[in-house]
Amino acid sequence: MPADFSSSLLGLLMQGTGNNNNSWGSNLNDFVFAYLEAAIAEYTTITVTGGAESLTAAEHRSAMIEFDGTLTSNCTVTIDNTKKRWRIFNNTTGSFVLLMKTASGDAIEIPQGTHKDIVCDGDDHIYRLDDKEIGNFILHGGPTAPPGTMACSGGTYVRADHPNLYSKIGTTWGAGNGLTTAGLPNLTDTNRFLRAAGGSIAVGTYQASQNKSHTHTGSGTTSTESADHTHTYSGSTGTQSANHTHTEVRPSGSNTTTGGGSFPVYDGGSAGYTTNTGAESANHTHSYSGTTSGKSATHTHTYSFTTSTGSADGTEARPESAGVLVCINL
Repeated sequence: MPADFSSSLLGLLMQGTGNNNNSWGSNLNDFVFAYLEAAIAEYTTITVTGGAESLTAAEHRSAMIEFDGTLTSNCTVTIDNTKKRWRIFNNTTGSFVLLMKTASGDAIEIPQGTHKDIVCDGDDHIYRLDDKEIGNFILHGGPTAPPGTMACSGGTYVRADHPNLYSKIGTTWGAGNGLTTAGLPNLTDTNRFLRAAGGSIAVGTYQASQNKSHTHTGSGTTSTESADHTHTYSGSTGTQSANHTHTEVRPSGSNTTTGGGSFPVYDGGSAGYTTNTGAESANHTHSYSGTTSGKSATHTHTYSFTTSTGSADGTEARPESAGVLVCINL
């Protein structure tokens, strides 16, 4: 008769034809039904303190596994490379991490204080079913980061301690020491707002505050100033005596003596004669005209002004806002 054997996934007893006469009921209860129940609903608690751990066959069959204890170092739990799904609870304490892996596969993190559904594909790979959420930002209403997250307050983290996060964001937010650490987003140093990346703004880019270039329009009237112009003028001078002479005629044989006044006295001197007085300006006018020189119209008036401050002015430009704690999923 063929021998009994165990199933490859859960180790259920598989009966060979004709075997287990009068004992199959006990075998069915102990090695089939009990195993199925464990795989569906059993909750197993394992206490760990750090270092390397491996699941026993019975622990491996459990549907839910809780790890508790105080970690004094990182703890890496090795599981069998078989196709199976578990819910893992990390209820450890201490400032260290819990990792799970197959013997030849890569480790995944079960963040402290969380429970995660994980699947092994039987090909040395373990997957967390919340993989798509790793590296996402969350907005938290409390003052401290909730379990399974870290506050986006800068600094670095150890790549090997948080392999899932590193696989998602890499060195986008800083290379750390370039070997074993990487950077966390820093949103708290200046209380940064988040902005969609695109164009010249890449994910992981920090921007300083600024106001967009703009102008203020003012209007008014400067004091008057002469424009470019000329003055035309013309006219004539007033009248004046003309240039002329006075002729004096003396009687023949008379003499001229000077009397007591301003008029000559004739006294019968030699024959008459004529004399001319000095010239005098004639009655005349002078015409004149002309144009004054131009005044340049090209000129500027320099002025400046400052807008007044408003009652709501402060030390930063911002929309209405509310403060929250920005965290990143591990």
